[in-house]
Amino acid sequence: MGNTQLQVVIDSTAMVDKEWLGQHENLHVVPLSVRIGEQEWLDTDISGAELFQRASAAKEMPKTSQPAQGQFIQLFQELTAQGQEVVCILLSGGLSGTASTARMAAAQVDPRLIRVIDSGTTALGLVQMAKAALEAAEAGKSLADVVRLLDAMVRRTHTVFIPGTLEYLHKGGRIGGAARLFGGILQLRPLLYLQNGKVQVLDKVRTQKRALERAMQDIRILKRPAYVGVGHVDNQELAVQTAAQVKEAQPEAQVEVFLISPVIGAHTGPGLIGFIYQENLEEAPAHDGTN
Repeated sequence: MGNTQLQVVIDSTAMVDKEWLGQHENLHVVPLSVRIGEQEWLDTDISGAELFQRASAAKEMPKTSQPAQGQFIQLFQELTAQGQEVVCILLSGGLSGTASTARMAAAQVDPRLIRVIDSGTTALGLVQMAKAALEAAEAGKSLADVVRLLDAMVRRTHTVFIPGTLEYLHKGGRIGGAARLFGGILQLRPLLYLQNGKVQVLDKVRTQKRALERAMQDIRILKRPAYVGVGHVDNQELAVQTAAQVKEAQPEAQVEVFLISPVIGAHTGPGLIGFIYQENLEEAPAHDGTN
């Protein structure tokens, strides 16, 4: 019998499948939101394509909002009312203050029962961590066991992406350590990655094709990756083509195309192609900080 006491909380940037969500009573999603001017939508209520169309028409950059601390407090109070334990897995703290807000809420409700994990990633990375937490709970693992497993996954999960434009990252203040190179890479197609939640430059090339080739170099040398996901912001055709190349390079791996949420897209802009993959937990060396 599984650990039915353990509740799993993720945020909406996971873009979790509604059918799968409905199959797990102990899985909960906290929404982020995106707005243009005075109009606001939950992450799940608008597509990336519609968001950019509206932003273009309004001639205004979209902005995002994290969940209020009160939302986390209310949810944590409901989930822990009968002594249930909670693991809360959230998008990278370098992209949003959501994890920090959740930690403050957990401290107010009951820090003994609630653990907040900064995933260091988003999207498919969050989904994979949630699946692992649910499976571990079902197998009867303790909260401490689940946290150890998730920590190992965080250390071995990599997030690499090629923006279609740098305008959104720059104006949104999310370009992190890449900021000092911004002037030099404005006309390039840099390969970026998340390191400790901050956007850093992995390589600088002149075309999107070369950036994809550079990303594939790293994917080809992976030893039995747990999964490789190819994500996109309003760029489905290229994502599907790229996923086919990944499957050819890693025939044994689980390869999946996924949609990046409007909240993340609001910071990265349209046309982005990204990779989220996890090294094999048994074979991978100690992580170097690249997420």
